[in-house]
Amino acid sequence: MRILMIVGALAAATLLGGWSFDRQGPYCLADRQSTNCGYPSLEACVVTTRGAGGYCYPNPKYLDPRDAEPRPRRSRSW
Repeated sequence: MRILMIVGALAAATLLGGWSFDRQGPYCLADRQSTNCGYPSLEACVVTTRGAGGYCYPNPKYLDPRDAEPRPRRSRSW
């Protein structure tokens, strides 16, 4: 019974988005077969191209969390 509870909790955490495997990085590697945008630096991407081929480019969908500004609060006028 205890094992079923543990397995159920792990399944719920996975289905509810507790773990994510598609992290977006600032650089992408594209080759003939696929595109991977999970590289944290241009150097890491270039090192991978030496072994796998392809080319690196900046990820157009990447949003740097350091650049995010808090949204201004709207005042309520009743």
